Amino acid sequence: MSELADIAAARLVGVPRYSPGKPPAGHASGKLSSNEASLGVGPVVARAVSESVAGLSLYPSESAVVEVAGSAFGVTAEQVLLTNGSDELCYLIATVFLGPDKTVVLGDPCYAIDATVSVLSGATLTRVPLVNGAHDLDAMAAAAQTADVVWLPSPHNPTGVAADPEALEHMLAAIPQRCLVVLDRAYADFADDEYQTDIAALLARHPHVVVQRTLSKSYALAGLRVGVALGSPELIAALRSVRAPFSVNAVGLAATQAALSDPAWRAMSIARVREQRTVLERELDALGVEYLASQANFVLVHIDHATIAPALERRGITVRDGADLGVPGWTRVTVGWAPMMADLRLALRETVQSHEHTTEGAT
Repeated sequence: MSELADIAAARLVGVPRYSPGKPPAGHASGKLSSNEASLGVGPVVARAVSESVAGLSLYPSESAVVEVAGSAFGVTAEQVLLTNGSDELCYLIATVFLGPDKTVVLGDPCYAIDATVSVLSGATLTRVPLVNGAHDLDAMAAAAQTADVVWLPSPHNPTGVAADPEALEHMLAAIPQRCLVVLDRAYADFADDEYQTDIAALLARHPHVVVQRTLSKSYALAGLRVGVALGSPELIAALRSVRAPFSVNAVGLAATQAALSDPAWRAMSIARVREQRTVLERELDALGVEYLASQANFVLVHIDHATIAPALERRGITVRDGADLGVPGWTRVTVGWAPMMADLRLALRETVQSHEHTTEGAT
């Protein structure tokens, strides 16, 4: 191994490696392993992307999109930062607020990128175990008394469980103002009404919070990598100062502006996800299979991936092995479009019935 490789290896000790969800073999549209939007983008976005080609020789300008994003999320333009996916925001936060003398608090298991940037920064990680798939907000608040950053995805990935709004409010009030709380709301649009939050009011009450949003999920722009940070003007200005110029490309900006201006398509997509999520959970109930009640566009099911994968592969469907996400013995299933979910439910029945038959034969 070369000297440079040795240096890199030492620097990367403890850094989690990301494994993307696997697509199905062949051309079958059965990828339920990456929490992507099964319906794709609407015609308004498709047209905007096509028209953006004319300006690809120019550096992108984001000012108009920032204004639209502020309006869409109920904040001022000064409270908005666009990023190259939510991952870039995590790196920016680590750059500004973390380092070898800093401490972070996060759930266990956590969302992988939060741990990655924290370890790379040299910060000390305090991991607080989840309770039935939910963050232990009281324990995290206690750990945050001497911490610098708290990473809090709600709904959480990989469990899909959302924090109770009243408990979340109590937690945020209990955390010192010197500690940044990163509230990741990537899946918030799929949550039931009682889990929705007035972002502007929350930020006014808790200026030490940065809200993380993404255009990858309910807005169906995963392939263009656009994230949004919402926070106080001072925090947003600090993060903007270390963001690379033009980090969001021109096509991404055009698609973002169109997607934020087309609520009807997004509302339809969210409604279909909620509907199919309910159907899946009812099927799991009928089969007696344990799962975590989800507020996201996926469901974490207590079936080992190796057990369910063969029946799914025969139907051209892939799902995510929980072992990749810190929950071995479980499988994360993205909620896709209705025909695909019907095939998934058939595979579940086949697997459970086969297991029951095997068990009965053994006795």
